[in-house]
Amino acid sequence: MSSDLKKRIYQAQCIGNVEPIEHMVPYPNLRSLVDGQNIKYGEKMVYADLNLTSDKIYRLAQQTANWLVAEGIKPKDRILIDKLPFPQTEILAFGIWTLGASMVITGDGDLVGAKKTISPAIVISAETDYFKKIKSFPENYDPTFKPLLQHEAMVFWDKQKGIGLSHYNLLVNVNGIQHAVDLFEDQTYYVNLEPNSMPWVILQAMLSLYSGAPMTSKDPDMIFGIDKGDFCISFKWDKLKETTPPTLYVCNENTAFLSINKSPIHLTALDNDKNPKIISGHSVMMGYLDDQLNEQVFEENGLKI
Repeated sequence: MSSDLKKRIYQAQCIGNVEPIEHMVPYPNLRSLVDGQNIKYGEKMVYADLNLTSDKIYRLAQQTANWLVAEGIKPKDRILIDKLPFPQTEILAFGIWTLGASMVITGDGDLVGAKKTISPAIVISAETDYFKKIKSFPENYDPTFKPLLQHEAMVFWDKQKGIGLSHYNLLVNVNGIQHAVDLFEDQTYYVNLEPNSMPWVILQAMLSLYSGAPMTSKDPDMIFGIDKGDFCISFKWDKLKETTPPTLYVCNENTAFLSINKSPIHLTALDNDKNPKIISGHSVMMGYLDDQLNEQVFEENGLKI
């Protein structure tokens, strides 16, 4: 990557004069999110329908990291995962981040294309009896590597494009969504997405742990849905609109969510609140895996979408 392109990407990740390093998030990486929430909310439900507490998820993530090490996986390796049954994919994600590795998921199920381009250290298929495999491993993992916020946390592969996202990208985006929808630890919410999208990462894997609000299907205070709910998720759109119920607009290049109705989420800026063409801010991706694509979309004043 040329120094000019690196500069343009960093410029796009700034919002006004505020650089990413100037905004503090509560955690130095995603492993610390699991650790910190376990200390704070150990006995609190995360996935209430399955009676899974923060402490239980923490211990499963530790077992996962130990299992991955036994499989020869090292920190910074990329791990390609298929759609496992709920909540296996969610917990596997935290196990990967506990190790300090990078998760790869696909939006279109193109595992072959993702494997060919990304060359992951391991592919975890849908047929993997994942919980059975980790059962015998210790519930304590001693990390040998602690990722920094700017290190890669995951790659989202879709339509033959790979999007690199950092620990900071994910933490900032989930923080922006939590405050945009006003979800806090004394509430509950429900969402039911397949593990093949960035909204799944933010809403289903991360949001409950991050906010302290349990996820449950039983009389939740808040529902996220594609066609109905208290907040509607829009994957395909041409303009931002004021809707009732409010719409959460998806832009993968901005980690997951771009705005709630016409209001950009925290630390995201749009050049136009109806038909944005250029975006900037702390959720802007690390870049495509293909620098030719990066050259096309990163301009002096932001990321062209």
